[in-house]
Amino acid sequence: MADKKLADGEIQEQRRECLCKLTKFVGAAGVAAAVWPLVSALSPDEKTLGENEPIDVSLAGVAAGQTIRRIWQGKLILIHHRTQEEIVAARNTDWHTLIDPQSDSERVSAVHPQWLVVQGYCPHAGCVPNAQPGGLGWICPCHGSEFDTSGRVTRGPATANLAIPDYAFHSDGQIVRIGTKEA
Repeated sequence: MADKKLADGEIQEQRRECLCKLTKFVGAAGVAAAVWPLVSALSPDEKTLGENEPIDVSLAGVAAGQTIRRIWQGKLILIHHRTQEEIVAARNTDWHTLIDPQSDSERVSAVHPQWLVVQGYCPHAGCVPNAQPGGLGWICPCHGSEFDTSGRVTRGPATANLAIPDYAFHSDGQIVRIGTKEA
């Protein structure tokens, strides 16, 4: 009889251990099931991840003197195909006397100086500057800031040049990748 009590006690102990393990497993699974949606909600969605990716912009067919506009990461990017006259004017400007001194060679690719890539917002108030007639650069319609053909501020109230996003040209020079640094 004592052996039967001992056997029943062992069986109940095994059942108790099994139930404890099963309860811990179900509890862990429940916590994981509750936390998973929270973690998923905190991570960025596919659209947001796609907006942070670099974009390729084809420059084929963009005539000299023409500006194309693209949106990258919610920002307006201006890509201007500078004429030879605009390049010469930008290089001949005494950049040391400008409000935000920067040479033309610091603002354009050495291999592709005909392409100016800038963010399309006036640094003073965030307005979108309009192209000035005759290829003389841009003018901000809100407060009158003027920018030359290199995107440098020549007349305030803006105190900074048009910002330059990270970009690089593909080897053929016909595609620019916005959102990646030039090597």
